[in-house]
Order: sequence, then C-alpha cells, then structure tokens
Amino acid sequence: MGVADTALRKEGERVETHLPQKQSTRVLLLTLLFALLLFPSIRRPGLAGYDDSYWAHEGKEMVRTGDWWSVRFDGNFTLEHPPLFPWLEAASFKVFGIHDWAAKFPSAVFGLATILLTYFLALELTGDSWLALMAMLVLGSTQFFLKNATHAMTDVTFTFFCTLALYFYVKGLKNPVYLALLGFPLGAAVLTRSVVGFFVLGIILLHPLLTKKYGLLLSPWLVLGVMLAVAIPGAWYFSQYRLHGGDFVRSHLQFVNGLIQANHGPKARVQGSNYVVALLKYYWPWLPFLLWGMFLQGRAAVRQEDGRARLLFIWVLAVILPFSLAQTKFPRYMIPLLPAFSIFSAMALNQWLPVARRKMFFYAACGIGCVAICLSLLIPPKGRAEDIVKLAPIVDANSAPGQRILIYTYEDGRTDYQYQFLWYGSRYTRVLENLDDLVAWLHAGAATVIIDKQSYQKILPALSGRSPRIVGESENLICFTVS
Repeated sequence: MGVADTALRKEGERVETHLPQKQSTRVLLLTLLFALLLFPSIRRPGLAGYDDSYWAHEGKEMVRTGDWWSVRFDGNFTLEHPPLFPWLEAASFKVFGIHDWAAKFPSAVFGLATILLTYFLALELTGDSWLALMAMLVLGSTQFFLKNATHAMTDVTFTFFCTLALYFYVKGLKNPVYLALLGFPLGAAVLTRSVVGFFVLGIILLHPLLTKKYGLLLSPWLVLGVMLAVAIPGAWYFSQYRLHGGDFVRSHLQFVNGLIQANHGPKARVQGSNYVVALLKYYWPWLPFLLWGMFLQGRAAVRQEDGRARLLFIWVLAVILPFSLAQTKFPRYMIPLLPAFSIFSAMALNQWLPVARRKMFFYAACGIGCVAICLSLLIPPKGRAEDIVKLAPIVDANSAPGQRILIYTYEDGRTDYQYQFLWYGSRYTRVLENLDDLVAWLHAGAATVIIDKQSYQKILPALSGRSPRIVGESENLICFTVS
C-alpha cells in the first residue's frame, strides 16, 4: 500500500508533494517544450469545416454584436449551446483580432494547462515527483491530444476543467476547503459541454462510497462545492429560460441529445468507431504502458482496496460507459480520459525504468521533443478551407450586406462549407436541402450561390430564362449570381 493510497483513504494523512529544485527545472523544461510544440502549430492556415469554424463563428458573432450573454449562429439566436467556449473565442478575438490562429489560441492554452495540471494531479495522488513528471511527459507526447489542442473545439478545454475539478477533490481529501473550490471548474465544465460536465460529479460521489468514506458525502465543503457547480451555470441557464422560454429548453435538450447521437452528417457516420479501435489507432507509443498500468492498478484496487486506483478506474468508467451508448463514437470523446491514461502509463513506466536510468530517459525524450519541434517548424503546414478562403471575398463583393447566400453542396447535407463561409465571409447563409428548392429560389429573384461543380451542371437546364453569371471558382466549388 503506497503513500498515495493512504492519502485517499485516511483523513488527515499527509503526502509529501514538495518539488526538489532540479525537478522543478525539469517541469519547466517540459512546459517550454510542449508550448513550442503547441503554439507554433496553431499557425496552420484555415479552420476545419465542422466544429472549428462553427465555434469560431459564434465567438465572432459575440464580438460583432457586443452581446456576450447570448449565443448566435448565422444571424439568429442559437439556444442549443452553453456559452463558455464562445466566450473564450470572443475574448481571444478582442485581444488578438479575428484570425484563424486566434480561434485556436484558447484550446492551445488549455491544452498546455492540462499537461501541467496532470503533473500536479499525479504528484498529489502519488507523492512521487518522477512519476508525476512521467505522467506529464506521456500526456504532452500523446499526438492525439496535441492535435486536438490545436483545434478551435471544446474537447481540450472541457478536459482541463474536469481534471481541475478532480485535482481539487484529491486536494480536498486532506484540506476540505478544496472541496468547495471544485465547484468552480465543475460549473465551468457544465458551461462548456452542458450536463455532460456532471460526469465529474459522479466520480466525486462514487469514490467515497467505494472507499468507505461515507462521511465525506456529508461534508459541508463538498455540499458547498456542489451548490456552486449548479449555481454558476444555473445563472446563465435561468436567464436564457427567462429570455426564450420553452424554446430554450427544447433546443438545449436537442443539443444534449446530439452529444449522444452525434449525427453531424455523413462524415460523422464514417468517422464513428468504438473506443478500443481508437486506442489501438491513436495511443502509441504509450498503449503497452497504459495496459500494464491498468493491470497493476486494477489488482491494487481489488486486493489492497487502493483508493487511488479506484479513483482512476471510476474516472475511466464515468466517461466510457455513457459514451459507449452513443450512436456514433468519436475518438475525441476520449480526450477527458487522457490525463487518467497518462497517470496509468506513468505508473507502469515508473516501475519499468530503473532509478539510475530515469534521467537518461527523460533527457532522451526531451531530445526527441526538440526534433519534433524542428520538424514542425520546417515542414510547411497543409492548409484547410482553401475553397471558401478563395470564394468568401468574391461572395462579399457580389452580394448586398443584408443578403443571405444560398449554399448547396453534393446533395448530402454537408454543413462544413456553410460553417467555413460564416467564419471567413461577412454574409449570412441559407443552406438548401435539394436541387428543386435551389431552382425555386433562383427563379424567385436575385441570388448569390455557392455550389459544387457537379450540382451546378445539373441545375443549368432548369435555369431557362435566367442567366447565371459565374463570379468565382475554386477547386471544388463555383460561386454564381442571378439577377
């Protein structure tokens, strides 16, 4: 039974978590390396057509309207999404201007913060600064985590708030004041991903039951923390209900259901997979260490009633079980698990590495990190959104300020081009579901249209009497006007 186990199972027990000076230097070195991996990467031009452009557009709308309390999409209130990530996007735009890299900046900041926080959580759990350093190294070198930390998406930011809430919980086992503080990141998690954020509360309530710390559930500090976790997002939710009534409730429930169903068009259905396959694909080179670490901690949880191990396993199950019921299983849904996976992997590494070779392993890993930084700086990044980046200024020049742009692409309900246009352009849109609707709109009056080249050829015979004028063309799309 280790030091960390007693810290989690017995009141008043202390864990030595101070950092020797050399270890602090190593933490700073890793932080610098991961910052150099993350922040230059956000210079990659273009935003992806689904979540990235969507959230960036909502942040841009807050800056444009000056209304930060309500979330808008395509010129209308959107009652589905909580506001925290659009707030972060808007704050970044206010400071840095409305640019692609500014849209990615909040995720990169919270990605780096999560890597550092994983160190302190592992240190708090184990009292072993080398193991904590390995956990930080594992998370920061998990390519899947780094990739998502350079996207304008909610997943990494949500992971930070969840991990911070669990860190305060672990600290609160020794100093109950921290149990109240966990309400702030837990409330922020709910303001980021709605009720999904309360999975952390499930972890916090289950752990005392499984470690027979029943009195913790009645702690006034924990009660205060839960109240804060409800009250902080509750203020925004109540205000939206007052403003929009039942429409807000219905729309928000649709959003929560969408997180489970996860149907965002054909592309989403193609990308869906189970989490075992995702681990086998994305979690190298750490997968063998993860499996060994989970085996070791599973044995400790059963045989030794190790409270630390039980906490980590509850963490894993609280994420895996709900999302395993989802119709589509996106790999990025696993991101809130990656700090726990890093700690499992670090436990195996810590056992596998002889004490005399830990420094050599650490500095070799830093050397590999430096090579990766150099490669990321030397290899030109592949751009995104080339079609819309080319067409957006042409559309703006060939449409009136209040005019909605008609968009029709590929007959498959794709919304990626719409989201990218809303981000790069300055007009709102109307997405049409079939060619007949598009033809009807074109015969009704003047219009500016973005359409894929194949569909453009299909509608030409139906435009007798109308004279479409092509004003712009990209690799896959055409912009034309009718007057």
